[in-house]
Amino acid sequence: MVACLSDFFDGYLARKYEITTTLGKFLDPLADKLIVMAVLTMLAAMPREPAVPAWFVVVVVGRELAVTGLRAIASGEGIVLAAEELGKYKTIYQMFALTGLLMHYRFLGVDWHAGGMYFLVIATALSLWSGVDYHVKVFRAVRLS
Repeated sequence: MVACLSDFFDGYLARKYEITTTLGKFLDPLADKLIVMAVLTMLAAMPREPAVPAWFVVVVVGRELAVTGLRAIASGEGIVLAAEELGKYKTIYQMFALTGLLMHYRFLGVDWHAGGMYFLVIATALSLWSGVDYHVKVFRAVRLS
């Protein structure tokens, strides 16, 4: 959860003070992916009930790897595609999902696991949608170049 917050504030400060770098544009999405993939993998492997279904992890990790590979191909073709708003929403929902799933237990009258799973379902749908959208845009850009 600390990693999610520090990632948010890093991006906020970079945009507010206009101090973005090429390295930062590469590392920030990579950090997002690492946070999400590592936490989801560990949550799926934990022996608690209810568990995070492993197929969610496979879908999310598969999408992240496919988009990262596609970015490399696009970069090799000289095509630079900025992060899409849909992908940003996906990341926000993923971070909320991870928070709820890490909390797991009922606390302050909130079923954190159920909330985390709710956000994970939405994040997974957004993940698939943004992944397909990203592929379509890259294929169109490659075909036009």
